[in-house]
Amino acid sequence: MPKEGIQHAKTRTVLFVTNTVGYGGSEKHLLEIIPRLGDSNVRSIILCAKTDPFSARLNTNYPDVAIRCEPTLKSVWDWSRVFREIKPDVVVLIYGTLLDIPWYVSVAARLARVPRLYAIQHLIPPPPPAKVEVRSIRDVVSRLIGKRVRYMLGSRVPPHLCDNTICVSNAVRDALIRDCRFPSRKMQTIHNGVSLSAFEPSGSEGIAVRAELGIHSDEFVLVCAARLSGEKGIDILILAISELLRRNISCKCIIVGEGNRKEKLSAQILQLGLTNHVFLVGFRSDVRPYLHAANAFVLTSHKEGLPFAVLEAMACGLPCVVTNVGGNAEAVAHNETGLVVQPGSPTEVADAVSYLVTHPEERARMSRTARLRVCEEFDIEARMAEIKRAILN
Repeated sequence: MPKEGIQHAKTRTVLFVTNTVGYGGSEKHLLEIIPRLGDSNVRSIILCAKTDPFSARLNTNYPDVAIRCEPTLKSVWDWSRVFREIKPDVVVLIYGTLLDIPWYVSVAARLARVPRLYAIQHLIPPPPPAKVEVRSIRDVVSRLIGKRVRYMLGSRVPPHLCDNTICVSNAVRDALIRDCRFPSRKMQTIHNGVSLSAFEPSGSEGIAVRAELGIHSDEFVLVCAARLSGEKGIDILILAISELLRRNISCKCIIVGEGNRKEKLSAQILQLGLTNHVFLVGFRSDVRPYLHAANAFVLTSHKEGLPFAVLEAMACGLPCVVTNVGGNAEAVAHNETGLVVQPGSPTEVADAVSYLVTHPEERARMSRTARLRVCEEFDIEARMAEIKRAILN
């Protein structure tokens, strides 16, 4: 074939910018995106501005991913220099929370003439700090360069400089538009997704988990997979279990995860006499055996984006009890795939769990509907294909 008949697609460099201090939903989401860009002549680089939780999790699915750690980036000029060195065709800013990445990073990308700049937002924004009442010179300075000003810069500059902001739920998108004045014309929702082949119902895989924890095959088991941090509301869940036992409703609860509240939660469990009913099993790289051991899933968060844990539980055929925060209710349809309760109420959580315990036929119906809903609306391949189209045009 003549040379002029051979066309080689140009390799594009996509730079993902993270400022994470740990591994959570946004980092997991990123590691779902990258392998699906591999057939598009894409070279992926992850720029870690703080810690690197990715290298230890890269495997054969990520043969061409480069990790670059730059913990000393402190100014717009530092960031601009790095962007000019890497010369990416696309930069994607990964926001676990609204202010994860300094506002001047997007400015630096534009100064470095990055052709395309995108952001992915994973969480409902926190409220802005209150206005400082001017009573002194210090108050004047605070009004000019204080926390509220930094919040406004961090929330309002990047979305106007980005070509597009992808949100993992409509709740996140609507809150950013309403509370932070993100431009709606540059916003879109692409829900999180779950692997339907990796997460599916199983009748036998949970037997070993029950045996290990001394839970009988006929006992009702809740599972919660979440960080042991304040926003996840695990203390509310523990209070709900205590209330269920006072109602003479037998229930065991397995909590999968690690976090800075572990000691306090362990003390709460001990104080309430729940050591034989609530099990803190720590972090598990594979949560599926615990999902398969359960009759239902519960998440009592105070804030969320669209948690993978809920989608994974639904894919495994578990009805879910979730709080009405973030995108939870976009996944869990009340009385269809589970029950949606108000955050901060142990009584509402106990009522919902009690209903599932005492209505096995309804629980079975919700189980089937949960799996069907995930298959129809939250298939990870379909969701990742949307993101791929969005950032590669």
